[in-house]
Amino acid sequence: MTKLPSSSRIPILAALVALVAAGCSKDAAQPWHYWIAPLLVLSALFVVFVVMPLGYYLKVYRLKQRGR
Repeated sequence: MTKLPSSSRIPILAALVALVAAGCSKDAAQPWHYWIAPLLVLSALFVVFVVMPLGYYLKVYRLKQRGR
């Protein structure tokens, strides 16, 4: 078994705890679960495909083209 670096142990452990905690409830889905899920997915996609490229352009690419 390979040993994980210490920098990746905490996020992996946190993800496992979150997965276990999310699966522990046997209650039925609440009505707000049906509208919040697409909203969260769309907001995450907006961050990944709009905010991050815009930030890269403003902080890195534009300055490279100026010659800094």
